[in-house]
Amino acid sequence: MHSHPGPGWQGLNTIDADTEGEVLAYPAGATALPLVGLTLGSDGYWSARFWEREGKRMCCRWCDKVRIVGPQSYRLYFNDNLRPAPKRRNVLKRTIDAWGRKAQNDISRLNVGIVGLGSGGSVVAEAVARIGVEQVVLIDHDRVEEHNLDRLLNATVKDIGKPKVDVAAKAIQCHSTAKRVQITALPMSIRDEVAYLAALDCDILFGCVDRPVPLEILNYAAHSHLIPVFSGAVEVQTNPQNNGLFSAHWRAHTVTPYHQCLRCNEQYNSSAVVKELDGSLDDLGYISNLPASERPRNENVFPFGLSVAAMIVNSMIRYVVAPDWWSLVRQQEHQLMTGKTQVINRECRTNCEFRQRRAAGDAERPYYLNNTPKVASRPNRLGSTLALVKKRLRSCFLRLGGR
Repeated sequence: MHSHPGPGWQGLNTIDADTEGEVLAYPAGATALPLVGLTLGSDGYWSARFWEREGKRMCCRWCDKVRIVGPQSYRLYFNDNLRPAPKRRNVLKRTIDAWGRKAQNDISRLNVGIVGLGSGGSVVAEAVARIGVEQVVLIDHDRVEEHNLDRLLNATVKDIGKPKVDVAAKAIQCHSTAKRVQITALPMSIRDEVAYLAALDCDILFGCVDRPVPLEILNYAAHSHLIPVFSGAVEVQTNPQNNGLFSAHWRAHTVTPYHQCLRCNEQYNSSAVVKELDGSLDDLGYISNLPASERPRNENVFPFGLSVAAMIVNSMIRYVVAPDWWSLVRQQEHQLMTGKTQVINRECRTNCEFRQRRAAGDAERPYYLNNTPKVASRPNRLGSTLALVKKRLRSCFLRLGGR
């Protein structure tokens, strides 16, 4: 790591390149792992590169961005040679007028992953398309069913039986305001290795799922790999006497090493993960013997899904564009009955195991990942685990305190 007297993304002169290559040659030989070189510009702009041994030579591969995860903001530094800022387009005029050209350049160049394309995820996908995001990863193993049509944005009767990711991908392609949008549609669970690696290649993840195992995997992404996760949940209670609406509330969570994890947030627990893995959560006999308060509940309507989706998208926007003087927001909860939105800023419990997994990277990995079965190839889909691993080497992330 060294500094340069100039602003912006910094390259390497011959002396710098020779010095880094020679200095890194010995530890690279000892570890057989790629190492990272970092440069800090005079304006606080970070640039980064990976050095890898190829035979007797150390080869430099530039990162396309550096991400700095902070407690209340997210700083992005782009290599314009690899990820140039998009040209201003009239279709985004009102958006750029709202939050400025720099914010739009950062948002456009994000690689955004959406895990779960149901009532919330389909709305998130629409929002991502409309604000001009250029790279989108869609992960969901479900297909459209008739009972989804009252809540699934952009789905019609003709889409029944189709993978939800394909319906969302088609909508993004039609509605995107980016000049070119790259969509990776993966009709599989995030528990599958290809989908898991695709999620780790993202800069931001939206968690629109309610099952324990996917929530646990999102925790790994947020804490071990420092990928901000924006997750939401809706709870609806019906009146048992007349089957009418009794109460409803929804909430949005921002999950990073500085925010409460999804387990401490009580979105799931370890017991539920075990039950999903052993099949109990899909066993109707087991579910029928549970107390009523512990049985899975799927009640929801489109306006509630729309509201929680808007809440988590706005949490993401806030995290990306926030100046340092904005107040800290970790969780928001809205009560339909009172019409009030509450801000909750709890932290993880002192004994939370994800505290020990922070910034651990590939040293921490869910043990229950599946080797993905072969699926039919489709446009805009990354074709192999190897391609995903290679692509991940183009990005670098940092966790810096005090921001």
